[in-house]
Amino acid sequence: MRQRGVTLIELMIVVAIVGILASVAVPAYTAHIVRGKIALGTEALSEAKARMEQNFNSMRSYYANVATTTCPDLSAVFSDAPFSVAVTCDNTTFTITATGLAAKGMSGYVYAIDQSGSKTSSTPAATTTQSCWLMTKDATSC
Repeated sequence: MRQRGVTLIELMIVVAIVGILASVAVPAYTAHIVRGKIALGTEALSEAKARMEQNFNSMRSYYANVATTTCPDLSAVFSDAPFSVAVTCDNTTFTITATGLAAKGMSGYVYAIDQSGSKTSSTPAATTTQSCWLMTKDATSC
């Protein structure tokens, strides 16, 4: 009499193969998602810098208007990015800093740009602040 079906050994081999594939695919997928979130943040920083330059061209100052000494509100630029934004400015300089939101899986990621276009970043993988924007989860230098 001939038996039909799957033996326990065959089932264990299939489970082992699926486990190996998952152990490779999940980290690669996670890194891909983080790269996309970093791109959203750096894109928002670039747009925010352009808005600051437009403000300077209109007012000859980086302040929001001539009557105050407050910086422009750039939070709308970061509405879709998984980063919070902080702006420091004076008449002739500014720094825009995007800090990753822990609730969006970006804890430890910090990107910044200033009026001269100088970029800095730090990530959980990088031990020191870098003078460029690190664009991947595991990048540690420019």
